[in-house]
Amino acid sequence: MKATRLTIAILLALSLLLSPAATLAQAPTQEIIQSSPPTSTQLAAVDWCVAGDFNTWNNSANPMFDDGSNGDLLPGDGIYSLSILTATAGTYSWKAVECGTWNSHPADNSWYTTSTADQTVTLTLDTSDYSANAGMALLPASNIVNVTGDDLPTSFTAVGDFQGWNNSDPNTLMDDMGNGFYRLVYTIPAAGSYIGKATTTGSWNSFGADGRSVNAGNISFTTTEANQQMVFLLDAFSGRMLIEPVLTSTGPWHVAGDFNSWNNASTPLFDDGTNGDLLGGDGVFSLDINIPTAGRYEWKVTNDTWDITYPSDNSWLITTEDNQVVKLSFDTNDHSADAGLQMVPNVNILNAWDSTDDFTIVGSFQGWNNANPATVLSPLGRDLYMLEAPIATAGDHEYKVVATGSWDGIGLDNRSVNATNIPLTTYTDGDVVPFLLDYRTGRVGAFPPHAGGPVEPGHDNEVWWDFLGHDSRDTLYRNPGGPVTTNIAVTLRLRAAANDLTEAKLRLYNDRTDTQSILPMSVAYSDGTYDWWEATVPASPDPTVWWYRFIAIDGTDTDYYEDDAAKTGGWGQAFDETEDFSYQLTVYAPDFETPDWIKNAIVYQVFPDRFRDGDPTNNKPAGTFFYGEEGGTVYRSDTEDWNTYICDPRADTNDACEGSYSKNFYGGDLVGLTEKLDYLQALGVDTIYLNPIFESPSNHGYDTTDYLSINEMFGDEADYAALIAGLDARGMHLIVDGVFNHVSSDSKYLDRYGRYPEVGACESQDSIYRDWFYFTDVPAGTGPCVGSDGTANSANYESWWGYDSLPKLNSTNPEVRAWIWDNQDNPETTVAGHWMLTADGWRLDVGADVDPGTLNDTTNDYWEGFRNTVKTVNPDGYITGEEWGIANSWLLGGEWDAVMNYQFSSAVLSLWRDSAFTDNDHNAGSSAGELRPLSMSQFDERILNLQERYAPEALAAMMNLFGSHDTNRALFMLDENTNTLQPADYLNPDYDWDPAIEKLKGAVMVQMTMPGAPTIYYGDEVGLVGPVAKDGSGVWQDDPYNRQPYPWLDESGTPFYTRLQSQAEQDYVYDYYAALTAARSSHPALRTGDYRTLLIDDSLLLYAYGRNLPGEDSAVILINRDADNAQSVDIDVLGYLPIGTTYSDVLSSATYTVNSEGKLASVSAPANGGAVLVRTNTQAIPPAQILDLAAVANGTTVNLTWSAAANADQYLVYRSYLSGGTFELLGMTSTTSWADHNLVSGQRVYYKVIALDTTTGLTSTSNEVSALPAYNIDWANLQWPFTISHTIGTTPTENIYGQVYISGVTQAPGATPGLLAQIGYGPDGSDPRENTAWAWSDAPFFSQEGNNDQFAGTLIPETIGDFDFLYRYSTNGGLNWVYAYEGGLVSDTYTAANAGDLTVLASSDTTAPSAPVLAIDDWSASSISLSWAAATDDVAVYAYDLYRSTDGITFSKIDRVLAPELSYTDTTVVTNQLYYYYVLALDTSFNPSLPSNTVSQIAEAKLVAVTFEITVPAWTPGTVYIVGGNPAVGDWNPGSVAMTKVSDTLWTYTANILDGSSFEFKLTRGNWDTVMKGADGNEELANLPITVNYGSDGTQTYTYTVQNWRDPVVIAVVPVNEAVGRRPDTSVLVTWSQQMPATTCLVLEDEAGDPVAGTCTVDAAGTQVTFDPTDDLMPGETYTVNVTGQPDVANDQQMVPFISTFTVTTAPILSYSNLTSTSVDLTWTEITSPDVAFHRVFRSNDGINFELVAELTPQDFTWTDTSLLGGRTYWYQVKAACASCASIVDSNIVELTTPARLIETTFTAIVPEWTPGEVYLAYRETESDPWNYTAFLLTKMSPVEWEWNGTLPEGSQFDVMVSRGNAESEMRDEDGNAELSLDSYEIEFGETGMIQIVKLVPNWRDPILLSVSPAAGAQNVALDSVITIRWSQAMPASSCPRVWSTASGLDIAGVCSFDAETNTTTFTPDEPLPAAAHIVIEAAGLEDIVGDLQVVPSQTFFRTKDMVIFLPLILK
Repeated sequence: MKATRLTIAILLALSLLLSPAATLAQAPTQEIIQSSPPTSTQLAAVDWCVAGDFNTWNNSANPMFDDGSNGDLLPGDGIYSLSILTATAGTYSWKAVECGTWNSHPADNSWYTTSTADQTVTLTLDTSDYSANAGMALLPASNIVNVTGDDLPTSFTAVGDFQGWNNSDPNTLMDDMGNGFYRLVYTIPAAGSYIGKATTTGSWNSFGADGRSVNAGNISFTTTEANQQMVFLLDAFSGRMLIEPVLTSTGPWHVAGDFNSWNNASTPLFDDGTNGDLLGGDGVFSLDINIPTAGRYEWKVTNDTWDITYPSDNSWLITTEDNQVVKLSFDTNDHSADAGLQMVPNVNILNAWDSTDDFTIVGSFQGWNNANPATVLSPLGRDLYMLEAPIATAGDHEYKVVATGSWDGIGLDNRSVNATNIPLTTYTDGDVVPFLLDYRTGRVGAFPPHAGGPVEPGHDNEVWWDFLGHDSRDTLYRNPGGPVTTNIAVTLRLRAAANDLTEAKLRLYNDRTDTQSILPMSVAYSDGTYDWWEATVPASPDPTVWWYRFIAIDGTDTDYYEDDAAKTGGWGQAFDETEDFSYQLTVYAPDFETPDWIKNAIVYQVFPDRFRDGDPTNNKPAGTFFYGEEGGTVYRSDTEDWNTYICDPRADTNDACEGSYSKNFYGGDLVGLTEKLDYLQALGVDTIYLNPIFESPSNHGYDTTDYLSINEMFGDEADYAALIAGLDARGMHLIVDGVFNHVSSDSKYLDRYGRYPEVGACESQDSIYRDWFYFTDVPAGTGPCVGSDGTANSANYESWWGYDSLPKLNSTNPEVRAWIWDNQDNPETTVAGHWMLTADGWRLDVGADVDPGTLNDTTNDYWEGFRNTVKTVNPDGYITGEEWGIANSWLLGGEWDAVMNYQFSSAVLSLWRDSAFTDNDHNAGSSAGELRPLSMSQFDERILNLQERYAPEALAAMMNLFGSHDTNRALFMLDENTNTLQPADYLNPDYDWDPAIEKLKGAVMVQMTMPGAPTIYYGDEVGLVGPVAKDGSGVWQDDPYNRQPYPWLDESGTPFYTRLQSQAEQDYVYDYYAALTAARSSHPALRTGDYRTLLIDDSLLLYAYGRNLPGEDSAVILINRDADNAQSVDIDVLGYLPIGTTYSDVLSSATYTVNSEGKLASVSAPANGGAVLVRTNTQAIPPAQILDLAAVANGTTVNLTWSAAANADQYLVYRSYLSGGTFELLGMTSTTSWADHNLVSGQRVYYKVIALDTTTGLTSTSNEVSALPAYNIDWANLQWPFTISHTIGTTPTENIYGQVYISGVTQAPGATPGLLAQIGYGPDGSDPRENTAWAWSDAPFFSQEGNNDQFAGTLIPETIGDFDFLYRYSTNGGLNWVYAYEGGLVSDTYTAANAGDLTVLASSDTTAPSAPVLAIDDWSASSISLSWAAATDDVAVYAYDLYRSTDGITFSKIDRVLAPELSYTDTTVVTNQLYYYYVLALDTSFNPSLPSNTVSQIAEAKLVAVTFEITVPAWTPGTVYIVGGNPAVGDWNPGSVAMTKVSDTLWTYTANILDGSSFEFKLTRGNWDTVMKGADGNEELANLPITVNYGSDGTQTYTYTVQNWRDPVVIAVVPVNEAVGRRPDTSVLVTWSQQMPATTCLVLEDEAGDPVAGTCTVDAAGTQVTFDPTDDLMPGETYTVNVTGQPDVANDQQMVPFISTFTVTTAPILSYSNLTSTSVDLTWTEITSPDVAFHRVFRSNDGINFELVAELTPQDFTWTDTSLLGGRTYWYQVKAACASCASIVDSNIVELTTPARLIETTFTAIVPEWTPGEVYLAYRETESDPWNYTAFLLTKMSPVEWEWNGTLPEGSQFDVMVSRGNAESEMRDEDGNAELSLDSYEIEFGETGMIQIVKLVPNWRDPILLSVSPAAGAQNVALDSVITIRWSQAMPASSCPRVWSTASGLDIAGVCSFDAETNTTTFTPDEPLPAAAHIVIEAAGLEDIVGDLQVVPSQTFFRTKDMVIFLPLILK
């Protein structure tokens, strides 16, 4: 039984595996039974089930339905449904799964909640794709799971990383907006990238990117500024949500209605998220309006003028409560193209969320009864209503929805009181039609059975899309599959519904010849369900690529079947109009071979300067000359250490590193590489690919100066020889890098800098190298090179992408070619040949720019010649090119061997990304494309498509890289944080690269196990990466950050990242690489084995593939992209790998064996990892292939025979009705023959036999054979009549009958399948067999006559005379015929007497028609259309016969056209063949006319006058060029085809181009640096496609608008060019075409050419730069604005220098006259500035401070000042002012002094009467002058009055102050401390000529002793007296007078006190005063309370009393 079970298993497996042997060139066909393509409802082919808590997670027990049953609303709408009864209230988990699998939606479980027992809910899966729908962009867009009938939560909360994932956060609680919508507007504090979703408050049951899920996928969103508001909107009814910025849109829309007195401008609608609007900017304008009183209202939407209103009648609404709020909405989106249910209206949809809830369908089918209970809609909940109504009669009907009992309705035009009826067609009487009303949106739909078409396909003018199919990887549809060699025809098939198409065509485009062909297709087989239409692509004698698509026609309906938008081949898609998503069919040279060593290689790319410094003596020192740049080269990022990360040349550091892209040198060299060959060999590397090592100024070497010399900074010839010796010793290979498109401008060939002894092309027009380059003359002084006439600096040269250091070589120049490769006698002396003497291969940089390849230019033989030289010198030489896109043009066998496989890189890196990655290489506009996450099936498509595109030899030789010197590091591209982090974040040495490293390991696992040569970029094997930066537009950049020094730990310095500083960390990655390279090296299957997909599971994120060399070696690789879970899976390899083969996982050492079921069971892979299973035992040999299968038909039996196959014990026999596919198993035998019985006669059958070894399960497939079964006809005859007399004409003869007998067959009733009959006639007595003189017509089955089938037919003879007639019969489709006449079959000898006798008599009409006049109407490469003028005839014209010739001599009839048709299209032509035609007219008696005139035409594409009308920005400088993939547009030469300027914004170009040509093009301004870009000048745009179409008149217009150019352009300057009269304080404002960096500036030069000092500022948008001069500009001088060489934020260089001039206005010259003491006349010259609004006159009294004294008009040039004073000096200046500025320009300053007069002056000072000394008038002229304290001595007139009299000159100005002769005694206020205000005087001439000034002085600054007690000179002062002093101001107690006695000379001790009220100091002696003493009171130098010193000292004395002596009385 075990053997039996095994055999059955093998049979089942083989039913899936039978196909041509899988090779690298042809993806294996995995099914031999008919498989279905994706259709417009792809998932319809999938059986969906629900699995959940309620059914114990059974994934197959409960199917979902899309047939209108089991809870499904509408059949065939793509929404799968299932109603279930939930027994117990609660919350449940579930998901929709592919029945029997766990491929599911969502990935996690979905959820629902019920609140009652036995609650019915409906679970749905909506498979429609809504991503392109108009309006809200809710997520998910497809595969939406949802539940109805459940209990939705009552509140939802927005959660995310922006709020800490708090599902109960009150701040993010969403507002209930009604009708299932919940909304939150939330402010995000900081700009950045975030994720979020909506959860049930307090729970993780949520809605997110994947819909309604217990852990919904997060929605990513980005804020661009701080405190940006985001809107979170959840539609809980549909299970979808969105997160996007708060947006607004505006419109003129208002509502007017009963509720606002029909005011059309008072009630606006909003689309800004306010006033009830749900989502701003979505095109839906809304308003929540309060209706005060319940009732019915009419309203409409207007544009506030009544000019536009919706609907045409009024709309309506009904409220049931007072003050009810109703949401009114107006949806302006166009929903006509939306996916999903087709509802109406489609655009400008009015709606109201009011109280209406009772609706009726009314229509012609129910009598237009608006209260018919039979057509009331039933509520489904959530504002959905439905009715299923039978419609009695099929046909056209009308309907609409109304509020029951009224005519308020919703119809085709809108929600209206008189809604327009909606058309409805039913196809069958009694059809039950579902009607659906979505009252939330105000739209309605009807969905009759078979909506949109008939029940069955037929010729009904409608192509059935769901039946169309073509799989380019299945030999059923394309045979042979994959790329093919030349001279092989390929059969292509299109599947269609049986009997659907009236015609099918194959559109072919030959990319080599640029010709289109339309081939007719025919039905090759029909099985009753499908027709297989077939056409053959003709064998091409030359390598090419065919592009093909299908045209499906059913009557008037023409549709297209093409590849889908992914363009990855396989199943395609149907389209209404062609998208030109053609399939690719590659035809390559049969002798195309690539070196075997590269197929087995592991390649290591070395950037020499950064790998290792083995010889420091050759290091390039800093400051070395570098293209004339200031400072020259940089060394190690301006440090000394090797391990220094590359400094950022984009950073604004103002140091040597800024801008140091190519001039930063680290010192790596060939010696260093040679030192590390053992290291590389241990890594598993056997091939080194070196970036250029030839002489070059730059670190990258792509600017070669000498191709035949080693770059001295890398070493010398001896170092190179040592490297070669080291490689040879290790059996390693070397690939060198050459760029032959351009050289260095600092080379001897161009010598721009004059540094070589040779005369370079730039130096002289007579240089021997001049023709090696492309020069263009320019105005003298504007170019770097000598012009064609010898003028210096008057020529530019074409350079690569505008980099002037890289002049482009003229690759057509014979000398250039001879130098590079073209020397057949001595090829080893050429550059190409020289290096192949030592190296093994070339990598060609920008090779497409030299020669666009075979397909793009068959005349350019550059790479063909290069290949010939390489292969001549080194037959095993390898050539690989740099090409990022589809590279077939160079890989067809005559040019390159392979390319750097960036398409592979993008596929593998995308597989391991979880989010999109973009940088300057990977973006929507690049060939590499964005790195967007791929599903397992998408990845499989990408890999198989590479195999389908490329010749097997090329695919096997591809350099499968991840990163290179041209891309970011693989590790960086795999870091998921690149979308959220900024460059500064990567400057953290401890940055965690571990997650990216794990992804890198997964990617490397794929890289090392795929076909092609895995290519490691140096350092990737240890995880090398460095800090990366963005350009000014925020895009990650690769160069130079991808060229970090290899992190050798024995080198100086420390690697930047911590993990690279550890050998263990480096070894962690290295060891992983080494394990995989070792496996690849030891297992040939991993290198050159076939490729077969073994497992695809998108749900579990698993993918497995096999590599197999049958009988020798095999491997199986499993990928697990589940980031969280390790997984085990069974991999089915039955029939592919031998049972019993053992394998070991390279990564885990786990072992596996192919079990008896042909499976590798429970293969394990870690999370985000995989397994690499390599064979460990001897691999069994499969059965030998059967090559001699033969098929012989015998009747309806086919006998098959073959030779026994070694190692086979069973044979499986398969049959198909089509070559190449649909094989079905007939049975199994152990013999070598098989008989297939009971086949359909006349139906060809195809067979294959599979040889099977039941022990190993291995198989081999035989050759394919075919046979045509046919019945043996036993007897047949001509039944009757035997004699016919017939008058010639279009009326046929009477019926002629014939009968057939086939034993055991014809006795069955009805027609015998496959039995054909024809009736024919021919010359009397002639044998009909193989006789072209006989004419035949079909005779259909007529009746059953006993055991015989009887046929009946007629004849229409076209000539008179006697003829034989008889029958013929066939049972093999007409391949063979048997002939029969009276009595039976015609035997070997024809007996004319047994044939029928036909006599054709002449008619009465013997007049021939007139000859028609023939003309050529149209032609193409695949057809010629003819028309003719109608012939005339005396009776009638019946038909026209067309004749054709290829030589104009021998003509043959090709067709007949029945009158009155007068045209014909010949589609059986060969492209480029000349054909001749004429036509004959026949009348109804077959009288022929004379031949028409002969016309001729070549079947070729017509020339079409194609006019390109290109709108450009008005500021576009220079000339606009068109460039593209066609000679008419320059064959991608960006400066060869100039357009014609029509206006500043319009350029045109007209070219004659072949009809049907398809190509792409772009617009430039002469080079790739000026190519068109998006609006910001940085967005990369895809090429513009055009397919040339002759149309009706042979003209075609292509219009396009260029939004911007790549290079930044100065588009405006202020002042404008040649402006005059500009202000001296003028700033220069330059406006750019795009954003510029903050460092952007300009140069302003004066007339001497010197730069003007100033500063530049750049506005926030980066488009305007303002230059502010430090000083005012010189009036009258002309200045030049010079803007050159400025880079934009993307580092694109300014290509068009900008020069502009302006002149500063001349300053007015001011003068004066008629000066008097009181007036002066001023005069000034005219000012030229147009900005002058005023002439303002300013006057100053000090020459410094000016005041406005007059404001005059621009026409005033004189003014008189009459307000002067004599003796004064005045200064004048005139300012020319604008309306808003103080001055444009100032005149000179004029100084003048008026004549003076003397004024009698009296000055009186009133001072305290106690004032001591003299009183003076202190004087100064200005505040800065010192005081003259003794200027004027005053005369004392009284104790308090002092006076001065004298004369002062008029105009005198001065300050005055009163003092007593010095500063210490200045005047003060009453308390003697505060300064008095100064008086300033100007002596003016008054009426009397006299001036009197009075000044009051309250006190003086210095304290003055006013009195003393005892008074001076007092006598007899009491001895106990105290001394008091009164002062002029307050004194401190410490200011105590000295009191002393003259007698003793000693001071008297005492204490002072001060009385502030009286300003009195009291001195109290400590002891009584001495008697009779002179006491002195001395006060001098004392300070008052503010520190002012006493200036006037005081000394007084008094005398005390004499001493009175009392003598004692002496008593005796």
